[in-house]
Amino acid sequence: MISEILAKYSQSGVFGRDSMIIAILGISFLGLIVWGHHMFMVGFDMITMGYFSAVTTIIAIPTGIKVFNWLSTIWSGCLFINTSILFVLAFLYMFTFGGVTGLVLANCIIDTLIHDTYFVVGHFHYVLSLGAVYSIYASFYCYFCYFIRVFSINESLGSLHFLLIFISSNITFLSMHSLGIMGLPRRIFDYPICYFRYQWFQSLGVLGIILSVYVFWVIV
Repeated sequence: MISEILAKYSQSGVFGRDSMIIAILGISFLGLIVWGHHMFMVGFDMITMGYFSAVTTIIAIPTGIKVFNWLSTIWSGCLFINTSILFVLAFLYMFTFGGVTGLVLANCIIDTLIHDTYFVVGHFHYVLSLGAVYSIYASFYCYFCYFIRVFSINESLGSLHFLLIFISSNITFLSMHSLGIMGLPRRIFDYPICYFRYQWFQSLGVLGIILSVYVFWVIV
């Protein structure tokens, strides 16, 4: 979806189409053999941990190819800015940032230190939750009017929706990385009082995300 929307609003084809296809196939294959990075704490021997750590790091190569192809598509075209493109650009930032923190977690030694902390929660929300949600929103703003001809996008409300969810989601999940480095574990409902400011800050971001969903429903 990201490739199609970028190609449409950049008024050019996807840069490096063949390398993009190869990168997708590479990710599909490597994705089948990196499952062990979820299990660094179960008692693997060092050789097995080193294998899964290396493969998890290698999968960043085809992923990086995709990101650079998307950026090159923007660079080589004439980008038309609207709500859909704003979500695509935000996706590129969130996906890349989440991928960088994924490389941190790919190191089995570092993962042992921050395993099952808020750092992990922040990482997979940047890559999966926010990446998927942003691409779905971008597709909605790009294609929904084609399915329902009487429907027209209010770009002002769409921009407000984008700003609310982008700022709020970063407030919520960026601070989780700091909490994870500080050692706050996930799946525990209570926490020391020294983390109160961070938790309050995250709660403020969650309220912003809820407000952005309300704005989206107003648009619909």
